[in-house]
Amino acid sequence: MTNTLTRILKRDQPKAQIVEGMTKLFFQKTGAEDALISIKENRNTRTGLQNNLYWGVIIKQVREETRNSEDAIHDHLREEFLEVRHEEVAGKSQKVLKSTTKLNTKEMGAYIDDCILYIQGELLPGFKLNLPDDWKELIS
Repeated sequence: MTNTLTRILKRDQPKAQIVEGMTKLFFQKTGAEDALISIKENRNTRTGLQNNLYWGVIIKQVREETRNSEDAIHDHLREEFLEVRHEEVAGKSQKVLKSTTKLNTKEMGAYIDDCILYIQGELLPGFKLNLPDDWKELIS
């Protein structure tokens, strides 16, 4: 067992029993004399299910419809909806696109929602993505 225990706590759920149970388990397993409890905002990166929705459903269907590469579609969508900055490299301006791997689950959900609306509207007017029934749950 590592010397760190992690648990996601929800605002609207009881926490005292969870903290007490984790504390007891920690002291039983480690033999430590004291422990440090730290609470921080949960900023988990995108989930595997979000990633599968994005790459395995959305990007795949746009690639099949347009015959563009997955990388080209991905870069186009990132440029539309994520931070774009320029850095100077060897005296030349280089475009740097924010990576979706740096997005937390909430940001990735908003990004996917923006992509869906854009694809079915401006990018491919009249095209309808075939999305799984639970896709809205994956982005909220």
